[in-house]
Amino acid sequence: MSHPETRIRIENEILGRQEKRYSEEEQANHLMNLLMENYPLLSVSVTAVEADGKGFSVFAHRGLSGHFIKEMYARKGLPLITAASKGEVAVSGGDARAKDPGFRLEHEYKVLYAVPCRIQGETLGVFVADSLHPDLLDPETRQDLLAFSRLATLFLAMRNLRGKISRVPDVDPVTSLFTFKYFHEVLHREMTRGKKFGHPVSLMFLKVRNLREMNEVYGHIPADNALTEVAARIRATLREVDYVARSGGNIYVVMPEMTKAEARGTAAGIAQAISASPVGQGDVFLKLAIGIAAFPKDGDTERVLIPLVESMVHESMRKGGNAVSVYKD
Repeated sequence: MSHPETRIRIENEILGRQEKRYSEEEQANHLMNLLMENYPLLSVSVTAVEADGKGFSVFAHRGLSGHFIKEMYARKGLPLITAASKGEVAVSGGDARAKDPGFRLEHEYKVLYAVPCRIQGETLGVFVADSLHPDLLDPETRQDLLAFSRLATLFLAMRNLRGKISRVPDVDPVTSLFTFKYFHEVLHREMTRGKKFGHPVSLMFLKVRNLREMNEVYGHIPADNALTEVAARIRATLREVDYVARSGGNIYVVMPEMTKAEARGTAAGIAQAISASPVGQGDVFLKLAIGIAAFPKDGDTERVLIPLVESMVHESMRKGGNAVSVYKD
């Protein structure tokens, strides 16, 4: 099944494209396409895994349907991905795992090979190939697939590095929250994902009140310190998957896969945290006016959704104190 010249030709073609402006995902998907063309595979894929091992996303694939990938995300986990994140998985012959739906992707197979995409001790993802051909696990072919998994690992690592580098200028130096520019990028991305997979996305705006007064009375350093404390309390109340950005005295939160009712509960927790232990100096204390709306229930575009959230912030300002207002609550 394996021919050395095939492996060399595929590697040379992939590496020869590096000087051109292809994204890491495009390169990885092109590699998957070449493998499908040159090996008798049912499917081949690279799944990126989160650092905590609790989440994953399909980085590149061939042979998997969009419907199946959507079901993968809905299940939140897959025994095959979990096992292959820890070490090599080879299933063939009378192995009982071949009959286990959790140990296959879309197709029933005779042979499956999965291996972690690991670099410098860190597991970035999982490479999986399955086939009806029994020779997929012969030593030479396994070496081929292992080599291709390492190429895919490099693309995963490059994508991750590019993401880390691109975020450096997008962090607010005072609060360490993201910038307003990055907020827009995240909101667009999460709403696109929401449309594709049917997930809600809640949007929360928080107006930090009395910040100008603190600047004028006590100066910028105490005001920045107070703002940083408020930002830390907000961040501590949110989930790891939520995105928080700041622009001036406004804080913006994107909450993927969270309903409006859940977002209201989170906002109430934030308001309670600020009310229970006020942040400020002298007789000037910061307060929050919080507004909430959700995609797609309240709006299916940023142009519609953002003004609704802003109107809820104004409603909270009229209420006074640390108030929360939810659109069409």
